Amino acid sequence: MEIVEDIVIVGAGIAGLTTSLGLHRLGIRSLVLESSDRLRISGFALSTWNNAWKALDAIGIGESLRHQHHLTPSILFASTNLDQPVSEISYKGHEVRCLQRRLLLETLANELPSDTIRFSSKVVSIEESGFFKRMHLSDGTILKTKVLIGCDGVNSMVAKWLGFKKPVFTGRLAIRGYTKFKDGHGLGPKFRQFVGKGLRFGFLPCNDEDFHWFLTWTPSTKDEELEDDPVKLKQFVMSKLEDIPNEMKSVVEKTQLDAILLSPLKYRRPWELLWGNISKGNVCVAGDALHPMTPELGQGGCAALEDGVVLARCIAEALLKPGGEETNGKIVDEEEEYRRIEIGFPHVTHHDFNESILKISLKKQGNVAMAELFEEESHDTSQTCGQNVVIVGAGIAGLTTSLGLHRLGIRSLVLESSDELRITGFAFTTWSNAWKALDAVGIGESLRRQHYLTPSILVASTFLDQPASEISYKGHEIRCLQRRLLLETLAKELPSDTIRFSSKVVSIEESGCFKRLHLSDGTILKTKVLIGCDGVNSVVAKWLGFDKPVFTGRSAIRGSANFKGGHGFGLKFRQFIGKGLRSGFLPCNDENVYWFLTWTPSTKDEELEDDPVKLKQFVMSKLEDIPNEMKSVVGKTELDAIASSPLRYRRPWELLWGNISKCNVCVAGDALHPMTPDLGQGGCAALEDGVVLARCIAEALLKPGGEESKGKIVGEEEEYKRIEMGLKNYAQDRRWRSIDLVSTAFMVGYLQQNSGKIINFLRDKFLSRFLPGMLLRKASFDCGTLKY
Repeated sequence: MEIVEDIVIVGAGIAGLTTSLGLHRLGIRSLVLESSDRLRISGFALSTWNNAWKALDAIGIGESLRHQHHLTPSILFASTNLDQPVSEISYKGHEVRCLQRRLLLETLANELPSDTIRFSSKVVSIEESGFFKRMHLSDGTILKTKVLIGCDGVNSMVAKWLGFKKPVFTGRLAIRGYTKFKDGHGLGPKFRQFVGKGLRFGFLPCNDEDFHWFLTWTPSTKDEELEDDPVKLKQFVMSKLEDIPNEMKSVVEKTQLDAILLSPLKYRRPWELLWGNISKGNVCVAGDALHPMTPELGQGGCAALEDGVVLARCIAEALLKPGGEETNGKIVDEEEEYRRIEIGFPHVTHHDFNESILKISLKKQGNVAMAELFEEESHDTSQTCGQNVVIVGAGIAGLTTSLGLHRLGIRSLVLESSDELRITGFAFTTWSNAWKALDAVGIGESLRRQHYLTPSILVASTFLDQPASEISYKGHEIRCLQRRLLLETLAKELPSDTIRFSSKVVSIEESGCFKRLHLSDGTILKTKVLIGCDGVNSVVAKWLGFDKPVFTGRSAIRGSANFKGGHGFGLKFRQFIGKGLRSGFLPCNDENVYWFLTWTPSTKDEELEDDPVKLKQFVMSKLEDIPNEMKSVVGKTELDAIASSPLRYRRPWELLWGNISKCNVCVAGDALHPMTPDLGQGGCAALEDGVVLARCIAEALLKPGGEESKGKIVGEEEEYKRIEMGLKNYAQDRRWRSIDLVSTAFMVGYLQQNSGKIINFLRDKFLSRFLPGMLLRKASFDCGTLKY
């Protein structure tokens, strides 16, 4: 039996899984063959330097691994002669950590679709087959592939096929070990290295509990008997530690026998790399199959991570249609595609590595590797375009959903009615639940760098003689996030042709297992999945039967002030309540401050809406009892950075009984749960929606249970049913969360802005202390990861 795959990677080590995940992030499927029956974690741990962390960030797993491994602040060098002074070199300004190989491989594997890795799959031979390569496996399986990548280590079958000789033994050996201290090792985070007498020892803590150590030396003939005997290996190491501090001896003594490993140190001669075939036709090598090296630089694993990211980019450049043209997602000619792959591989050896290596700018994306799974529909007229997933609205929910799908290898088209990203609102409070969602789609860390943590909230009455109460946010992650930066970050992580601007949906109609969308410019789109993220006036929500959101009787004015020299207000969130008003300001960072005012307008206030001069004057007139720092923020605000909007919400019983999803259509974000801003959860809930929805759609579109049918879900009707069930799961997941947030936000707003004497007294004396705590409880929600 012959199985056809677009990309086959031999070896589920660091290079192989990094390449596969890089391709997956770009929407390209690969199959990874691993000869063993599980992930192999020989080596136990590795030093990871700046270059490695740039690679890990590029594929979206850097942050999760940072949480589990301490920064190494410095290295202590010493001679094995203890009377020699110790020298210390600082790593300040550099990111160096000792990374556990098991955690790295498991994290890589967990981010991939469950059927990506095929264990117990040893390649025994490779042969030509036209524009393909045919591989014979030890179990009799035959695989035919367009692209073959060898990441199969120092004894690489693929490197041998390319003409490389076996790596050369350096004459030295290494013993490596891993020690677990359940109660903590107490040895601090520094890297300690001892050199002398023909030996090199090293001790590297990974975190408070896990310790990696190594010994390299030039063996004598009698040392050959050590290889398969961990008892003798441990005894041998201890015998060499006589001149090493006792605390390091304790690390080795604590090591279990199954956590000690011996290996010969091998390398590839540099002139082989200069003149050899790193790539040939549609075949290449990476990781130790390409550049086995000695461990003195601590760069073997780091270079494998670099290889994976550069290789993923180069393959994507070859497989995805260049020049902005698209032919239903397929490159038509096999020979043309083969030549593109062949040209793409040499770029791996010449390409400089940098932080943004996974960001490919293509005007149009035609994805060959996923073509069978997401094949464009053929239609009867040239005006009708087929899509698998269409998202209406390029706001927070829409772009988060699209990026979540993109991370899972699923392409979507986002329709935005305006001609650019809309940033109304300027900024919003992001609580712990929002940052969990941002981490799930891989952009949390970059946004954290641009926005400060909010340490606490000061709540005061508009009567200045009332003392302010302060509630600490310690243990919670709260930041004021600039909407523009969020939307731009989401958009930049997507393929460049994902968002279609100036695309207003005017009607939706049934078309068998599809939905047909009519746009204002006459375009007709046909899609398998339709997602409405088109805000409070949602066309999709209307199609699902929802009424328009209800006006609460209150309005909000929002603004953003920029202080180029720094605002000097500190980081605290300040809020003022009373006289039917709620106002506040939140620093985003040193220069940008977001502010707001909500109130119950009178008839005469209606003329304010479209006049920023009057809006600013109105706000200033309401700040007479507010501290001067709030007045200075509003005074500093430019007129084009002020906006007014009525506060609307969806009645909770509509969410209880309404159709959040129907067949292959659903809504998210403000199209689902418009709410008042009193909890600060509107944008946060939209981020949650995006992650949950992407996960549910992936469960529907990608074949469940690890089975594969050549990458294609067999029947349209079966696929339609899966989509329907997936969206029902999403609706079930989000229904009660939405009801809770909408209801609570409405009641909090009512209490905070009520002008009645009794409510004022209760609010100022008691509720002002209770409400912030309730906000924190609502923010403890976890939407989960993208993994399904």
